[in-house]
Amino acid sequence: MKLICISIIAVLMVLQLTSCADPKTLEKIGMITTVGYDKLDEGIHTTMLILETDPKSMESTNVISTDGLTSKGARIKANQKSPKKLMSGQLRVALYSKEVAEDGLINLADTLSRDHSISDLTYLAVVDGKASDVLGRKYEQFSDPGQYVFKEIEQNIKGETIPSPTLHEMLHDYYSVGVDPILPLIKMENDIISIAGMAILKNDKMVGTITPTQAFYVKLVNDHYEAGNFEMILRNGENASLMKGQDSSSQVAIALDTIKSKSKIQLADQEKNEFDLKISMNARLQEINRTIDLTNPKNLKLLDEKISESMKKEIEELIKNCQSVGSDVFGFGEVYRSSVPHSDLTRKKWHSMYKDMKVNVGVDFTIVRTGVVE
Repeated sequence: MKLICISIIAVLMVLQLTSCADPKTLEKIGMITTVGYDKLDEGIHTTMLILETDPKSMESTNVISTDGLTSKGARIKANQKSPKKLMSGQLRVALYSKEVAEDGLINLADTLSRDHSISDLTYLAVVDGKASDVLGRKYEQFSDPGQYVFKEIEQNIKGETIPSPTLHEMLHDYYSVGVDPILPLIKMENDIISIAGMAILKNDKMVGTITPTQAFYVKLVNDHYEAGNFEMILRNGENASLMKGQDSSSQVAIALDTIKSKSKIQLADQEKNEFDLKISMNARLQEINRTIDLTNPKNLKLLDEKISESMKKEIEELIKNCQSVGSDVFGFGEVYRSSVPHSDLTRKKWHSMYKDMKVNVGVDFTIVRTGVVE
């Protein structure tokens, strides 16, 4: 009974406090939902999307653009342009132009992390062009480009298409020795905003890009899939035995879904800086565009082998490409550091070792079910 009385009193106190609050508080605050950064000769050009809370307004967001030597300086100037006090507690996405990312974005990202009102789950992305071009224009299909980018990134993370690019994960990868950050690459073309691939970084500087297909392989190496999907091409020149007597097409397109995978990276030889990468994977064959008798167990086994071989080659090529620009988005350096006690590994030392690293890739793929055959 005493507990019930205390609960009732607590509820009454909350109701009293609520009744005393200003019902128009939200109308006095400008909530920043998206911010974009572009490079100037001196300083930063900042574009902010402000959520419109006035029910009489015809627009869902307002755009404020300012220049400053620092992002905080630009924020101060933005407040001078706004009739409402600007707050960052609802920030969902931060966009960095390609120029900013190539110069290094740790100062801008670190500034966000120092603001206690900003969630460390805020998404970060690189724009192939200027961030102001993405955020500062009107679109026919949607009224809030910031929310559109947020939803686009969110659903691709849930669909296991791209690695998660939160502020927390970016800073973790930057400050950890032996792994480099990776962020979505946003592209705007003909009023369509899309994820064109991923920007790969060395420390905090963008040094290259990879395709959405290659982003799939990055996640396959350093993470795991629970229910992913993927489309790939098998060249007939490499698969003559599979297509023999059935189809002379130059390639076979297959779509996989319900992908489940596991990967394991081990340091095989410390002296030679050699690693073993083993990937086990199974998926449903959802669709194939050529005539193959999938009721024949031999064909299924051969298809498993060809898919494994194709993925192995793609992963080996991707690792070499990342080595050539010095970006370890896979985390081989973390494995080395954890495997070699007292290695005193630094980021500079690992990047020097990384370019000569050898990786023995093994992929074991199995089709668990077959679906549509065209």
